Amino acid sequence: MTNNTSRILGAAFLHKEKAKMLKAGSRFLSLWSGLNFLISSLILTIVVFHIGNSPLLVMVFEKSEIARLDARVISALNCLTILYNSYAIALSVLAWFVIRLSLSKGQKWAFWALLITIGFVEIFAFIASAPIGNARWQVNIILSALYVLGIGLSGYSLFKGDKK
Repeated sequence: MTNNTSRILGAAFLHKEKAKMLKAGSRFLSLWSGLNFLISSLILTIVVFHIGNSPLLVMVFEKSEIARLDARVISALNCLTILYNSYAIALSVLAWFVIRLSLSKGQKWAFWALLITIGFVEIFAFIASAPIGNARWQVNIILSALYVLGIGLSGYSLFKGDKK
């Protein structure tokens, strides 16, 4: 085998490996999007259709403390829960489209858009829950792990070998 032939075969192998990594990264990010969509949809359904109050109430307060809360406080928390989860659903849907239509095809702008937007949300999820004893830490850890794996694999596959 000539030197040129082995270089071409090596480049083809590297391209296949990068494509596999990009596909895996896109799948992890799609899982992030789907799980975030599902959780937010369930919470939104519970609060909007008056099946219950914001799940955050029982995560932060004891039943006796909730009973002593003014109805306006609970309504305000439900309002914020509806607002947050509406935005979370919108972000999940937009992220899913960016992942499927652009990132999975190797478009670098999609990587940067997802890195910044989802990264911002994941960082502030931890900051927001810190004052209330990290009430949602289990959800935050799972979503953050999916994000870090997805964005890491995608970024590595897109930028490995770039000398710019």
